[in-house]
Amino acid sequence: MKCPKCHTENKENSRFCSNCATPLNLGVTLLASMTKTMATPLPVISRARLIAGKYRIVEEIGRGGMGVVYKAEDLKLKRTVALKFLPPQLAEFTELRERFLIEAQAAAALSHPNICVIHEVGESDERPYIAMEYVEGETLRDRVGKGPLEPGEAVGLVDQVAAGLGEAHG
Repeated sequence: MKCPKCHTENKENSRFCSNCATPLNLGVTLLASMTKTMATPLPVISRARLIAGKYRIVEEIGRGGMGVVYKAEDLKLKRTVALKFLPPQLAEFTELRERFLIEAQAAAALSHPNICVIHEVGESDERPYIAMEYVEGETLRDRVGKGPLEPGEAVGLVDQVAAGLGEAHG
């Protein structure tokens, strides 16, 4: 079955695209629920909030279709981490909770300079999270927003991304 969004071929019994997590072949009730879920604003976790008894939220650093990422302080190990949370509206779907865990397990199995290290998978207030290495710097979106990349800079970035993807697909 082809994904209507990214056109990736998926198994016939798939409920979500293996590439972009778009709902596939869903009944009208679930589809309506997912549409409402995606339109619902994601709740913000307040600054200084304690997560799992050991992570103190510093600030939100990103958000997307599958979650919100926060910069946090690991109080036990005295280091900065990134915490990615599955939004509560999506956490009610077993398939999405499983996909979130599979994402963490796949990343945790890798060791490469261009792939962040996964420290832990957990749950706080019934919201699954992934604790991972925090990497200081600007996002590709922010960099591209500043204007066109010089050819050498673009090649360097593509080389880093390709190296990480090569490791992941190896």
